Amino acid sequence: MSWNWNETIINHEYSYENLKQLLKNFCENKSEYSQYELAKWCDNLTMAWEEEDLDEKGDLTFFIARDIECQWDLYLVNTYTDKQLRALDLNTVSMPENWIQNWFQKMKAGVWIE
Repeated sequence: MSWNWNETIINHEYSYENLKQLLKNFCENKSEYSQYELAKWCDNLTMAWEEEDLDEKGDLTFFIARDIECQWDLYLVNTYTDKQLRALDLNTVSMPENWIQNWFQKMKAGVWIE
C-alpha cells in the first residue's frame, strides 16, 4: 500500500527501542526534536506497521505511537482556535509533560497500564 509519509527530521528506524528512547529524551529534557516531529514520526510508524503481525512489544509500540499522534491532534484542536493554528509554529507547541512521562512509563513497563 502507498502512504503519504510525514516529512520529519527524526530519521530513526520504527522500533520499540527507538520510541522508548525518544520518549526518555523528552522526559529528561534532552530531546533534540520537537513534539511535533515526534507526532509525525509516530504517525509514520503506525502507517508502516498498519498491516504487520506484531508481537506483544510491537503491539504496545503501535498503540503508544497511535495514542501520541492522536492526542497531538486532539490537543491542538482543543487548545487553539482555527485562526491561531494557521499562524502557529507547531514546533513550539508542547503537550502536557505528564502525558510524555506516562507514555514512557508504559514503554518501560512493557504494558499498557491505566
